[in-house]
Formats: sequence, structure tokens, C-alpha cells
Amino acid sequence: MQGIKERISALRAGMEENGLAAYVIPSSDPHMGEYVPEFWQARKYFSGFTGSAGTLVALRGRCGLWTDGRYFIQAERQLAGSGIELFRMGIKGVPAWPEFLAETMQKGDTVGFDGRMLSAADVETMKKKFEKKGIRIRSADLISPLWKERPLPPATRVFLHGEEYAGLSCAQKLGQVRAELKRRGADGQIYSRLGCVAWLCNIRASDIAYNPVAVSYAAVFQDSAVLFIDSSRLEPGVAEYLQQNGVTLRRYEGIGPFLKNQSKQKTILVDPEGINYGLYRILKKNPLYTIQKGPDLVLWMKAVKNKTEIKNFRLAHLRDGCAMAEFCADLEQRLDRGESVTECTVCDLLRESRARQKHNFGESFATIAAYRENAAMMHYSPKPGSCKKLEKSGLLLIDSGGQYPEGTTDITRTFALGPVTEEEKKHYTWVLKAHIALATAVFLEGTTDGNLDMVCRGKIQKHGLDYRCGTGHGVGMFGGVHEGPQSIRPKNHVILRSGMTVTDEPGIYEEGKHGIRTENLLLVTDAMENEYGHFLRFEILTCFPIDTAPLLPELLTREEIAWLNEYHSRVYRALSPLLSGEARKWLRRKTLPLVV
Repeated sequence: MQGIKERISALRAGMEENGLAAYVIPSSDPHMGEYVPEFWQARKYFSGFTGSAGTLVALRGRCGLWTDGRYFIQAERQLAGSGIELFRMGIKGVPAWPEFLAETMQKGDTVGFDGRMLSAADVETMKKKFEKKGIRIRSADLISPLWKERPLPPATRVFLHGEEYAGLSCAQKLGQVRAELKRRGADGQIYSRLGCVAWLCNIRASDIAYNPVAVSYAAVFQDSAVLFIDSSRLEPGVAEYLQQNGVTLRRYEGIGPFLKNQSKQKTILVDPEGINYGLYRILKKNPLYTIQKGPDLVLWMKAVKNKTEIKNFRLAHLRDGCAMAEFCADLEQRLDRGESVTECTVCDLLRESRARQKHNFGESFATIAAYRENAAMMHYSPKPGSCKKLEKSGLLLIDSGGQYPEGTTDITRTFALGPVTEEEKKHYTWVLKAHIALATAVFLEGTTDGNLDMVCRGKIQKHGLDYRCGTGHGVGMFGGVHEGPQSIRPKNHVILRSGMTVTDEPGIYEEGKHGIRTENLLLVTDAMENEYGHFLRFEILTCFPIDTAPLLPELLTREEIAWLNEYHSRVYRALSPLLSGEARKWLRRKTLPLVV
């Protein structure tokens, strides 16, 4: 941890030179992404914490890291000996970092941050809290001078995501955006989120691990559309396609000057959570701009899948189900032969199995293969040299996904590798009951995802347990495995719409013992309409068996058993024609009806 202490010391020296009493380093990049390129992973560099979510706050004599329940165990271990305090977000009595600073700083103190790395909404919230105590803020880049061996910015090849997958041309999507802008009385909107730019322009790349996006910005006005990207990265035909669809190309770094030099009056629709503070300041300083706060239009549009996207999503999950079945059959045989298999072996075998599938574009995130107590860490990542060896007993949790032009997948299964404890069986069964509760929900149009969270979570909480994460999240179309605005969690209040995708992944995590999660991807679809209104339900897109070995069938209702048997029958009918040999035999065994 000596390296981390030295980096924090250098950061404090930079703070002193710039007259800053505190400095904030978030996990994001200029595009407000959850997963960011190495070039922008300053929080990891200065703290040593590798989780995807967290904020580092350095003060003159104190340093803290804020992260959520998914990473409590991981963060505690990675911060040990660094001198950095862990602040467990969401725990009673633990202030959020803005509240902590408001309580800790003195009148006249200045809090620094790189304005490109925080959203306009975050900075505006911070300003309001700090103004009451006379605390000032300042945007300053302290990272670049201190990070001597910083990785290069990403610059992978940019290719088209064909309309046979996307369902709409770039021009058609621009038309939808302009129609909605007009309805709202706005002239334009700036798009920073990489998933939004990729979807809007029908382009993809590999700039971020597991995320097929290109580092870029887009600006859409009633009379023009601009993509800010290094044009030398474009594969043949991409520039021509964009130009034919009415998109002008400018260099990536040109977004700031472009906004500064606009000479016509415009009303700009701005989502404060989706634009970094640096660009927001440019818009506010230009007197020709009128800022109208509102939603990121593309974020909402891409969340509702069109008919072509839905058809392709189903195909992607068939391919992914085949990859999982072939992997599981192989893993079972290796364990039966007594081969040495570790958590890292699992990751390698599953990656190779997916790579054999048609059109596979890699994984959608780093596979979580967690055996026994390691699975209690929700985002555990096995490392060579420290990963556990599998035995023919206990529970193995595998959370993984694949990228295909047809869609992005995300699936979690918990397997019994042999005998398991009665507590593990009980917890496994409770998780399945919670999973089924959400999967079978029927609800009126207008219901929010936060309303549905308790349909699932309540099945766990009735036993005095809970999981410190959401119940589900949206999944992109050949995009990010985490897609908003939909997210089934208590404090999210997005109205679910037909065509949205969302995961169903309750769990139980007992530190030092085990972790259990069962996850399928669901599609919101129409159920019925009557005098009470329009009802919605879920279609299950994930196509892969749920292990029945760890179940306590006596804890399941007749309806739950019927649901499980029907799901397995459907999985077998869909996958068996696509498999052969041991994989097909494995599938047959794992989809046999549960008889009580």
C-alpha cells in the first residue's frame, strides 16, 4: 500500500499548491459512464479500489472512499493499510460524500474536482449544500500532472451496427429526436453518454472493455447533426453512411469550441445528469443559449426496443444459452474426471464457449465465478494465484454475459457442485421464490420499477434478510450491460413501458458463507386490456435451466413448481435442436420436471 500512500501524498501537495482543502475523484469519465476506459480511471489509481462504483475524497489530513453494498467486502480488503477510510453508502448514519464535506469543511474552504468528471447535476447539488456554509468549489485538473504513466485514450476501430439489427436508420432516429425536441419547444440537445451516441448513429467500437462504444459526443439540432469523433478511426463506409443520414463529422476535442462559437439563439434541452459540468458551464456562459432542463431523449428512446431489436434479442439469448449449456457440460465432465478446476478456469472456459457462438463479440462484462464464501462479494473478480479451486461440494455462482450484434446478455446461475448445507438450500429456494414473484408479475401501465422492487425483495425481507443492491437493471441492445433509465430498485421511479428490458436478480449474500443469485433478462410486454386499464407483464428472454439440485421443493407452492417446469420445458424445446452430444444430454437432465 506504500504506492497508494505516496499517490495520496502527492495529491495533497497538489491541493496545497492550488489552495484546495479537499479534492473529489469520482469513478466516471467525461461521458458519465459506469464503465470507463483506463485513461480515466483516476479513482482506482489513487485508491487501489477496483470496483466500478465509488468516490474518493481527499482532505488535508483524512481520506475516504464511498461505495455501495455491492463492494463493501471488496473495498474493505483493497483499502486495508492504505489509510483510506471506507464509507458504506446506504448504511444508517453514514453521510453521502457531499454531506460529509459540508459538515467537515470550514467557511472559506475550497473543494476541488475536475469538472469534466462530474455531472452538472452532481455539481449543482454540491453547490447548494456548500453555499449554506460559505464553502467554495473550483474545477481543477490535479490528475494529469500526477499520473505519470497514464494509459493512452482509447482509439479502436468504429464500425456500423447494421439496420438489420438496429431496426431503424440513423436518419430515422434523428427524425424521432427532432420531433420530440419540437414538441418540447427546444432547438437541440447534446449527447455525452456513449451508449446514446452509439445507438443514435448506429455505430459501435471497442473503446471500453466489454462495452461496444466509441468515445464521442453528438449534437442534434433541428437543422443539423454533428458527431464529434476522430474520423480516422472509422471503418470504410461509416463516414459515407453518416453523411447520407445527415450527420456532419468533427474532431472529438472540438465539442467545446463548437458550443462556444455558436452564433444563433437556441434553446438547448439539457439533462443535468447526462452532461459533464465542463460542457454545462460552456452552455451557461453563452448568452445565445437558453437552457431548458429535461430528459436525455435518446436515453429513453433506446430503452424501448423496437420490433427488430426484440426479435434479435431473442436470437442472442438462444446463442448465449447454447454457449452456457456447452460450458456446463464441459465443466461437469472435468470435475467428474478429477481435473483441477479453479474459478479462473471457469472464466476461461465460459469465454471460449461464447467465442464459438456465431457473431459473438466477446463478453458483456468480466465473468464473476465465485465459489463458496467468495460469492458473498456481489462483484467478486477471481484473480490467478488467489482464486479458489472447485470441489464436488458447495455452491458456485456464475454471473456472466455476452455481446452479439443481435443483443447483449446477462445471466446469473448458482450451481450445486455436490452436497450443500440445509441453510444453503433454504436460501437458494427463497431466492428462487423471489425471482418467480417478479417474473410472473402482472401490473397496470403506469407502474414504476420502484413499485415492483418489493414484489421481489419482500420475499427475502420476510425472512429478516435483504440484498444491498437493486433487484434489476436495464440491458442495452449490443451496448452496455447496465442501461437506464429503467432499474428495479426502491428509489427508482421510472414508469415501465412495453419494449423495455430489465433483469430479475434477487440474491442472498452471507459473508464468510455463501452468495446466491438467480438472474434472467425480462422484456416488458403487453398482457391485457379491460375496464381497469392496460396491463403489462414480462416475457423471459434468458434461455437456460435453473439448477434444481439445491432446492427444497417443499418450500415451493404448486404454482411455483408449475412455473419452473414450464420454463424448463420451454428452454429444452428452444435449445435442444441447436445442441448435440454431451451438451444436449446435459440439457435434458437439467430440464427434467421437478416432481414433488
